[in-house]
Amino acid sequence: MKLPLLLVTIAVIYLSQGVGGSKILGVFWTPSKSHHILGSALLQALAKKGHNVTLLSPFIDDVDIPNFKQIKLTGIEDMMRNIANPKTTFIQATLTFFESIRPLSEKFWQNQAIQQLISSKEHFDVIISIPVINDSLLGLYHHLGAPVIIFNPSGANSLVNKYVANPTLSSSVNLHTNSGSPETFLGRLHGTSVVVYIGLMERYVMGPVQEEIMLRYIPGSPPISELVKNVSLVLANSHLSIEPPRPYVPNMVQIGGFYAQTTKKLPDNLQKYLDSAKDGAILFSFGTNMKIAEVEKDKLDAIMEGLRKIAPIKVLFKSEIDLKDAPKNVLVSKWLPQNDILAHPNIKAFITHGGLGGNTEAVYHGVPMIGIPLFADQKTNIENAVKSGYAVRIFYEDINQKTVDEALEQILKNPSYTEKAKKRSSLLRKQPMNPMDKAIWWVEHIIEHKGGEHLRNLGMDLEWYQLYMVDIMLFYLVVIVIMLTTSILSMRWIIRKLFFKNKNKTKNKKSKKE
Repeated sequence: MKLPLLLVTIAVIYLSQGVGGSKILGVFWTPSKSHHILGSALLQALAKKGHNVTLLSPFIDDVDIPNFKQIKLTGIEDMMRNIANPKTTFIQATLTFFESIRPLSEKFWQNQAIQQLISSKEHFDVIISIPVINDSLLGLYHHLGAPVIIFNPSGANSLVNKYVANPTLSSSVNLHTNSGSPETFLGRLHGTSVVVYIGLMERYVMGPVQEEIMLRYIPGSPPISELVKNVSLVLANSHLSIEPPRPYVPNMVQIGGFYAQTTKKLPDNLQKYLDSAKDGAILFSFGTNMKIAEVEKDKLDAIMEGLRKIAPIKVLFKSEIDLKDAPKNVLVSKWLPQNDILAHPNIKAFITHGGLGGNTEAVYHGVPMIGIPLFADQKTNIENAVKSGYAVRIFYEDINQKTVDEALEQILKNPSYTEKAKKRSSLLRKQPMNPMDKAIWWVEHIIEHKGGEHLRNLGMDLEWYQLYMVDIMLFYLVVIVIMLTTSILSMRWIIRKLFFKNKNKTKNKKSKKE
């Protein structure tokens, strides 16, 4: 046998056995395109490594990888419009989100692909899934009998910490709202209150709903409270360059930047447009969920007028609708390859809603931002960016000509924002291990060991009040109260005894004299 043929044969044998040819199921079921982009990037990389990958998603990518199979989940994609609304309060947004979980979950379970999985019980070596407050899916994964890796599109927070007993501290709350400074009592109180509110809603409002749906499709499944404990690993799409340092247990692994490092050649028209931007260019995008058509006219007019004033700086503006009155220095497009554009050297700034995917891409390429947070984790993401010095923030309700002009002037004329962005870029780029390689290594580690029992935090066996030592603190409080009470009563007894003893002596002396 000739040497090349021998090498090919060895490679085929290797890939068909053990970790190299493993079967991986990816379940990125949410209606958010940004979640799909992240999940698909990871799963395609695993397929290119030699694994047989199946991706279930409401979206389909135009790629040709022989061992990368895509199955479209129908009826889910259009449901994001009911969730993404910047005009609602935090309470309204969370209530709307929780209300949307039942119909979203029902759509998921009713898909033919899911029903086929249930009936076939096809074998997989590992399942990589995005949770987003829908733990009924854990019943399907238990039914299939495969180890589970949770992919979290953001960093650590109480919604994913529960899978591995990662601590949720008031000093590092990252939960879809501006919690205020953790250095103040009110800031910690607000952050903790948000965590408690979300936890109560999830446990007592959505928990029973998820349990009921799961048992309807997977009868006899263990309770969700037990299934949560079977998660092997959490991959967190974050890094200390884009969020404050916070605790991470061994089976919660940061892979922030894994997607941003891969850029493609720009289409010719965009390449020429940016190459000709000698005075620089700006990218404007509200991501995949927020529609420009939903932005009020006065706010959109203020943004457009602000962009007109910065000419000859050019602007690439993502919008699903035609903007006929757009300034001459603004090129409007329904689709823009965001990461590839941010990599262009002429990009001076990024006007963004603050999704973590866009934040990560901007940091990776050293581009300062104007953040207009709309909903979900965007407020926290932009808050972190502002504190780190590479972003200017405009609250959506405060958009007007003055705030837009001031933000543009700051980001374009103050070099400190670019300097801070490049510093953060250096932190994200210069990691001990390439984040994509790191993600793949951990997936293969779980496959090789048939789960992550060896990584399991003992805190998973404790109730929340035991994990955070609430019972211990209450014990100490009771002991202190008892000791104080005993001390006070003892002092009163002693004083009373002494007082009455002296009083009796005085009375006896008086009686003797008489």
